[in-house]
Amino acid sequence: MIVDILRYIFVERLSLNEAALLMGMSGEQLKDRLRIMEQMGYLRKTEADVSHGCGSCSSCTVCPTGDMSSEQYMLTDKGSRLIEKE
Repeated sequence: MIVDILRYIFVERLSLNEAALLMGMSGEQLKDRLRIMEQMGYLRKTEADVSHGCGSCSSCTVCPTGDMSSEQYMLTDKGSRLIEKE
């Protein structure tokens, strides 16, 4: 399930609502799983107004945001390695 969540959000670039719908869970259930994945080191929460060095935040899709909140997540190296294995 971790790989599916990471793939939906970071590879297919679905919103959190879309990913939750595809996985047959509520948005709150998905947010709970994201918190657990953050604790496990697969994701890192960023501030909503974070500005990355590339300077393209206004048009960038690297940090997916959900319609459910202003939380943004970044994939960690551990999360990237997991997706690459699949």
